[in-house]
Order: sequence, then structure tokens, then C-alpha cells
Amino acid sequence: MKHSPIRLLALIAVAAASLTTANADTRIENVSATEFQALAAQQNGIILDVRTPEEVAQGKIPGASVLNIYDDDFERKLNLMQKDKPIYVYCRSGGRSSQAARKMVELGFSAVYNLDGGIGAWNKANLPTQIAPAAPAKKAPSLSLDAFRGKLGAREVVLVDFHTQWCAPCKQMEPIVESLRTEVADSADVLKIDVDANPEIAEAYAVQGVPVFALFVDGKETWRHSGIVDADTLRQKIATAKK
Repeated sequence: MKHSPIRLLALIAVAAASLTTANADTRIENVSATEFQALAAQQNGIILDVRTPEEVAQGKIPGASVLNIYDDDFERKLNLMQKDKPIYVYCRSGGRSSQAARKMVELGFSAVYNLDGGIGAWNKANLPTQIAPAAPAKKAPSLSLDAFRGKLGAREVVLVDFHTQWCAPCKQMEPIVESLRTEVADSADVLKIDVDANPEIAEAYAVQGVPVFALFVDGKETWRHSGIVDADTLRQKIATAKK
């Protein structure tokens, strides 16, 4: 049976799309609740809950970052996560998390593990959950790009914490950053920038994979780290910044 050139091109496009989907699926590992817990316990990756706020309010897996898959900016926020870290994603029963997992593979994430059966399977296995705070997070302040650069120039040494409110690793770093801010107040400034509230700044400074910590000396970036980092490293970088 012969096909017209247009028909042939259409068939090739469909085949290519099917192959892409198949390749994406082979890079996603569907795991049981106990396997999911064991992998996440290695603490070398990020747990991601893609359910709605109403669902999350009923309980979530401890330590999970939360991104509503129905949000208009879901893909943009996905792109702010660290692509070189394993992602452990789940939803209510596994459908939405499978969709999110395929999107993450398309975006270049290195390893994605999907919780088979979702949090329903997690609960059935009697694994622990935590209740998320009922009150919405306080809206982060926004700055113009010029105002941000002005703050960088106001002190000789400035450590910037680029973060988001939904990012669990960012929340894990929060008490360390706040303690460090007080500790180094005489010699440096510690500036917190929510990249969701300040997309212009995030784009101008090529911020990807929050949290990102950047050290500026006389307004120029001299050091950067992506992901969780210990207080001693940050302290040392600030102490040696002017030497």
C-alpha cells in the first residue's frame, strides 16, 4: 500500500513521538511504597508531591517538596529543581505523578522514581505522613533588578540564598541561613531571594536548581553552590572572601 508524501511524513512523526514516549518511560522507574521509602531515605534526592493543596493538607510524605501539577507555572517550577538529583515523585494514585515523571524526563532530569499506587499505597503500607501547615505561606517580597544590584553593592561581601517556598531542601537550609545571617552581620550581609517572586533576578543571574548560594564581593560573583551545603562551608567562604 502506497502513501502520499504528506501521509508518510505524518506516519513518521507519529512513530517518532511514540518512540520518544517509550524512551521516556524506560527512564522512569515505578517502585513500591517500601522501595520508594528506602530510596528516599538515602537522602541523595528530592521527594516531590504533585497533588493539589487540598490533598496535601490531608497529609504528605515527610520532607516532600510540593508542586501542584495543575498550576499554570508547573513546568517552570520543575525547571528550578536540581536535574542531577534523583526525584521521587508521587500523587494520590500514580496517574498524575506518571505524567509529571514523563515531563521531567523531557526536561532532562537524570533519574525519576514514581510511587506506584501513590500515597494510597504509602498509607496502605502504614508508612509515616506529616500534616502540612494549614496557613498559606507568606508572600515573599519582590525586588527590581536594579534594587537587587544596589543591595549587592551596599556591602563588600554578600551571600545570596536563592530559594522558593515550596522547595524542601530550601526549607532545610532556612535555619542554617538565618543563624549565619546573625553570626556574620558585622562582616557580611546574607540576602534571601525567592525566585518565584523575583523571576527577573533569577533569569539575570542564571539561577537553576534551587537552592542556590552565591557569594558576591564588591558586587561581583566569586563563588556559587547549588543544593544543600553545610554551615561551615558557607562560613569559610564568607571569612575568606576578602583575602
